[in-house]
Amino acid sequence: MADLFERLFPGGEIEPNIPVHAFTAAITDYVAGHTTRNQIIGVWSLDAEAQADMNKFCDAIDLLGTKINKIAFALELDAVMLLAEAGMKYTTKADFKTRLNL
Repeated sequence: MADLFERLFPGGEIEPNIPVHAFTAAITDYVAGHTTRNQIIGVWSLDAEAQADMNKFCDAIDLLGTKINKIAFALELDAVMLLAEAGMKYTTKADFKTRLNL
């Protein structure tokens, strides 16, 4: 089983990898109310561990309250994920979750 972080940044060993741009697009669409968490889970066939992470992730987004706060989070998420993917920062699960307050 792979958690969500491992599916996003697997280091080549866990497949299929979730493309960072596609994930941030799905989260942005979730924030806008046009995609559900179950649709995101289904698209990438997330296993139980990754589904639990996805639910925690969506719960944290939902707690942000206003749509503008959620959009700001989606923009931050995009930057953090791109930095992690490039190996520049937030390359560990702990750093990633801490940076995003998850």
